[in-house]
Amino acid sequence: MIPKQQAQVGFTLLEILLVMVMIAVTAAMIVPSISSISQGDVDDEARHLRWVLTYALEEAQLSGLPIRFVMTKQGWFFESYMIPARTRDGINSIEQKPKWQPLEQPPLVAYTLPDGIEVSRVEQAGDVEYGELTSTNHQQGRKTVLGMVLLLPDGTTSISNIYLRNKDEKQVALEVRPGPAGMRVKKEAEY
Repeated sequence: MIPKQQAQVGFTLLEILLVMVMIAVTAAMIVPSISSISQGDVDDEARHLRWVLTYALEEAQLSGLPIRFVMTKQGWFFESYMIPARTRDGINSIEQKPKWQPLEQPPLVAYTLPDGIEVSRVEQAGDVEYGELTSTNHQQGRKTVLGMVLLLPDGTTSISNIYLRNKDEKQVALEVRPGPAGMRVKKEAEY
């Protein structure tokens, strides 16, 4: 009788080398992506800001309450003009006056830009100076306000240009316009 050959278990040298080459190629493609994510991409942040502002404008229309978008160098937060929910004794008072209160419902929460990205400047229609105003929003702390955009229940906004810049001096502008012109992201070469 001829003994049966035992099946060989394991990988050949060629198979191991092939897997190592595939891992190296995949790593070469992923590593640059991970470093740009950790540094933050100014284009992605501008698109994110556009999406959040569009959402906030829709929220102002649905709730019937104006929303204020407040920008600092490091990020932004949202406030709504409303009557405080309760007094100390838990009863609403007719004498209470509306005031700007921080919004804390995602995505309308305080947002800090990734390292290496900042709001470089805000241009607004009219002669508005915010440089000396400071925010006392409890989530943002005390920071200098660069600008504010009003998002009104009728679907209009204040006219503004918001400039985001990364540490390599690459700059992107978000153009905010009332009505059908809406919001659009403009690359540095377009403005």
